[in-house]
Amino acid sequence: MRGEAVVANQRLMALAIFALADHIEGSSGYRFVPSTFAQLPSPAAVGSLACVSDSTVNIWGSVIAGGGGFTVLAFYDGSNWTVR
Repeated sequence: MRGEAVVANQRLMALAIFALADHIEGSSGYRFVPSTFAQLPSPAAVGSLACVSDSTVNIWGSVIAGGGGFTVLAFYDGSNWTVR
């Protein structure tokens, strides 16, 4: 009976892995919910990513400030949110 239980568990694991693979294959990427600069967490964890909807800059590597008209992908480098 123990061997049958092991085989049954292995089958369940295989089915779960196949279902996950199908889900990943059908995905179209990750979507960030835009937020204003003022809504970003402070302090943020180094390496955090966010979508900022009111950046004053849109040049890669520039330090982000709020109140502008650009929507950008932001990266927190440990001291500033920068455009990515």
